[in-house]
Amino acid sequence: MLHGRLRERTVLDDLLAAARSGRSGALVLRGEAGIGKSALLAYAAGAAADLRVLRCAGIESESEFPFAAVHQVLRPLTGLIDAIPARQAEALRAAFGAAPAAGGDRFLVSLAVLSVLAEAAEERPVLCLIDDAHWLDGASADALTFVARRLDADGVALVFAARDGFAAPGLPELTVTGLDRAEAGALLAERSAVELPDAVRDSVVASTAGNPLALLELPAALTKAQLSGHSPLPDRLPVSAEVEQVFLDRVRRQDAPTQTLLLVAAAEETGDLALVLRAAATLGAAAGALDAAESAGLLRVDAHRVAFRHPLVRTAVYRGATFWQRRQAQEALADALTGEDDRDRRAWHRAAAALGPDESVAAELCHSADRARQRGGHAAAASAYERSAALTASAELRAARLADAADAAWLAGTPDRARTLLDRAGPLARDPLLRARLEHLRGSIEAACGTPSTAFAVLVAGAEPVAALAPDLAARMLTEAGQAAWLGGDAPGLHEVGRRLAALDGAVPLSAELVRGLDNLLSGDPAEAARHLRAVASAGSGAGGPAAPPGPPAADGQAGPPAATATPAAAGPPADPRAAMLIATGATFLGDDAVAIALFTAAVTRARSAGAMTALPWLLAPLSSLGAWTSRYAAATGDVTEGLRIAEETGQENPAAHLRAVLAWLAAVHGHEDDCRTHATAALARALGQRLGPAAGIASWALALLDLGAGRPAEARDRLAALAVAGPGESHPMVGIFSAADLVEAAVRTDEPATARQALGRLETWAAHSGSAWGSALVARCRGLLDADDRHFADALATHARGGRPFDTARTELLFGEHLRRRRRRADARRHLRAAHETFERLGLPTWADQAGAELRATGETARRREPGTPTRLTPQEVQIVRMVSTGATNREVAAQLFLSPRTVDYHLRKVFTKLDLTSRAELILRAGDFTDATVSASPVRQPG
Repeated sequence: MLHGRLRERTVLDDLLAAARSGRSGALVLRGEAGIGKSALLAYAAGAAADLRVLRCAGIESESEFPFAAVHQVLRPLTGLIDAIPARQAEALRAAFGAAPAAGGDRFLVSLAVLSVLAEAAEERPVLCLIDDAHWLDGASADALTFVARRLDADGVALVFAARDGFAAPGLPELTVTGLDRAEAGALLAERSAVELPDAVRDSVVASTAGNPLALLELPAALTKAQLSGHSPLPDRLPVSAEVEQVFLDRVRRQDAPTQTLLLVAAAEETGDLALVLRAAATLGAAAGALDAAESAGLLRVDAHRVAFRHPLVRTAVYRGATFWQRRQAQEALADALTGEDDRDRRAWHRAAAALGPDESVAAELCHSADRARQRGGHAAAASAYERSAALTASAELRAARLADAADAAWLAGTPDRARTLLDRAGPLARDPLLRARLEHLRGSIEAACGTPSTAFAVLVAGAEPVAALAPDLAARMLTEAGQAAWLGGDAPGLHEVGRRLAALDGAVPLSAELVRGLDNLLSGDPAEAARHLRAVASAGSGAGGPAAPPGPPAADGQAGPPAATATPAAAGPPADPRAAMLIATGATFLGDDAVAIALFTAAVTRARSAGAMTALPWLLAPLSSLGAWTSRYAAATGDVTEGLRIAEETGQENPAAHLRAVLAWLAAVHGHEDDCRTHATAALARALGQRLGPAAGIASWALALLDLGAGRPAEARDRLAALAVAGPGESHPMVGIFSAADLVEAAVRTDEPATARQALGRLETWAAHSGSAWGSALVARCRGLLDADDRHFADALATHARGGRPFDTARTELLFGEHLRRRRRRADARRHLRAAHETFERLGLPTWADQAGAELRATGETARRREPGTPTRLTPQEVQIVRMVSTGATNREVAAQLFLSPRTVDYHLRKVFTKLDLTSRAELILRAGDFTDATVSASPVRQPG
């Protein structure tokens, strides 16, 4: 019987009711040991008789075995694996050791778990109960929390019970506390053999703080006389945190064979009864000891499995044994595991029993780590490599295994652990290639989580000793160093990287052309910059892959792909998504929006198909920036929202800063002042602290654009003028160029023509050499503002037609209309102001539409308010789904691309049909262009949850 817990039961009942109605939800029950979390899970299971109930529990000694808990959860659902996408099914079978491991991103397995649970919920709602989540293996914890954050319309409820130490960001939590006096008294009365006087009851309740497990176990430690009040209670009753000692005392009252069997069971992680009995028998514990342990209430036994009555019993048994006793138990278990499928468990038991360096054990554990990494269990692989290194006598081999551990820790999303392992490996490594590998990983971590200047220094210094030995590796490291220098605005650093890349043996890497172009941009030589960037942008599918962007290594665990080499142009986008990213970067800084967007989009699609979630923030950040600047606001909002969520989940704070800056820019153009300031403040806090110039610059530009749209030109001028002269790490020269037209407008409005002409000069020089249509249009607009000449405005509008930036076009129409109205040419002004107003309305930009409307009224014409259309009510996720459906993708294909379940996609698609008053998928495909580049629902740029 569950005493009290009305609050908790109500929350659980609501969760189950939502699952029955087809909605998903998750809950973390958090509290100390024995506080009643497991009892609440039992209540949920009892209340879910009409649901499919799946259960698993974390086991402390099993925490090094990847996907052990996920395997527990999905064991009843293995027949559904064939129903999920083939790549996911392959990854999941490999994770369970049922198929060859091919390596890959750990999130592909997580997506497979999501798909299987969603498939199960198609038959009936699912309740998934995860006990002792703080002891889950890292791979299972990542997968199950991933699923909990993404289930939506599937009818799946997940409930985690955990102590402190279980990280579940973004999931709702409920803290479970002790029972109150009345509830605790009722529990004591139910379980006590004698009636407790009020004084005894109150003393026990107070000493246990209402902890139910302590209330249940403490009476067994007291005499009947003490319980009845005839004898005084001990001076100090065990408090809730000491319940483990109560269990240990009970264990020590058993005979030696029983204690031995209990220890073997505590050391064995799966509850395999036959294995426990075989191992215990070799230590002199006959099967009869099992009966004694069960009779003492310490174990529960069925036909094939043995389980401890409570996890604290297991902990008390194992910790209460001596070192030598634990070692003997581990050796006995290792000897009893003789099958080929038992090799990983055998390796860990042998490692636990090792007294010192032992190469045979170390090698066996290293092979186990290899298998874990190939299955996507990077956290488990890191632990196995680290333990293998501890058992390795050779310093050089120990360093290599620590390097493997660091690499796995980084892929597991634990950069601090990876850095610590690198620090341990560094002093041991003598081989120059191994040292370069260590420095490459350290530099990649710094680029994603630290400062660009540190990443640059580490990568350049690490590449030098291997420039002749391994030029491909040196090229990868130097390219990443160049990217770090670019982020930090370090022109001398970029120049040095370009020089070193050019000096490498072999073909000139395509990455060298990019670095040279970026160097020229920072150094103020746009002509040379354009020449090098065109060489990059013209590269075709024959180009090899460039170095990965700063961030996690490639999914295969290597520090990066081979350096790309310059090749002739060829038709179609490059096959390698990282090559596409490199070429897209060149196109971006040449102002070729269409090519850059197409290449970034292709790279994102390939990363999604591969399940490479860790690469997505680095791709979605520039793609969402371009989407924002080209007025694809719905697409940009979807991309930036997804990118930020993934960046936060994977601990990549540097790309997260860029994404938050884009959110601020989107909020600014939509006139959402509070959101803009919130996102910009968050972006600047990270960007300025880590010297991330582009992110800092975009965030500051957003605040200036907000001022300009709100009619505060002086504030906008001050921000943009400061942006134009900001030092490295505070902004970026390209942001200064891209925002130059805004500075010209703000300066003209505040009667500062000198400031305007300086800004125009920078924009003119870049536009002339890049050949950018939209850049040339902005130059003509700025000339029109400064010279008050109709011809410049007309040229601007003619050039805008080739530039593909509707917001910029509408602003030129607005400025031209203002110019004509001031010259009392009202009829001419109306045509341009009307066009500006209509475009701003169509784009969903009320602040700018109001400006155009006010100008139009000043000419004597009232602006027509556009009726709010249904397309503006789509959410970012709905827009992403519509974009993919419009290409002909099925719901399952969309789900795989967006890391959702097919049922969730179907749910959102049905909402889209209702909002847009559509009746068929074909109609949606035909009309997709009407709203996927428009705005989104009410506040499209709020912080993702």
